[in-house]
Amino acid sequence: MDIFKCVQFHFAHLPFQAHLNFEPVHLADTEGRRIYSEMNTGDWWWNTQHHIPAGATIVPVICASGKTHLTNFACHQHAWPLNLANGNIRKDIRCTPKKCPWILVGLMPCPLKGAKNIDDAWHSAVGTVLSQLRHLDITGPGMKWDCADGFQPQVYPLLAAWVGDYQEQVMITEVSFGSCPMCGIHQGAPMGHSTF
Repeated sequence: MDIFKCVQFHFAHLPFQAHLNFEPVHLADTEGRRIYSEMNTGDWWWNTQHHIPAGATIVPVICASGKTHLTNFACHQHAWPLNLANGNIRKDIRCTPKKCPWILVGLMPCPLKGAKNIDDAWHSAVGTVLSQLRHLDITGPGMKWDCADGFQPQVYPLLAAWVGDYQEQVMITEVSFGSCPMCGIHQGAPMGHSTF
């Protein structure tokens, strides 16, 4: 599966033409407080934009996964669907199922209950599917993609976010259950976000 073609499909999809963001922006309310409302208003996009050539844009790839129950009739079958969305699309469009902003790129079968190395199998499968994103050089020339507005900008598709419930986040980050997948907590320290 070509991940870049899946993400490029949304980038060039005409119905999304008026709903794409290509550069980071700072938004503030009337009192000067910064507003984080879209992906391009976040610090990650600003910090990453400084590493790519002028005139190029970032294509943030958002992944979503979650163990899904398929049927009760065949040994309680489960699978992990892996979906992708383009972070350039405004969130009100990206969160509307009718607009089809998410693309299913993989449906990984779950090993049976009690199987060993379930997490390793999942990481191996996802690593294979997303290998193109892993090997993209941000200091390299990037790619020329057709855009919905008719131009062909230089783009850098980068994994930007992963959507999943707590159990999924624990498995992805490989922390012990009950730990925070976002920050490092020293052993024996009380639960909560770390201050170091």
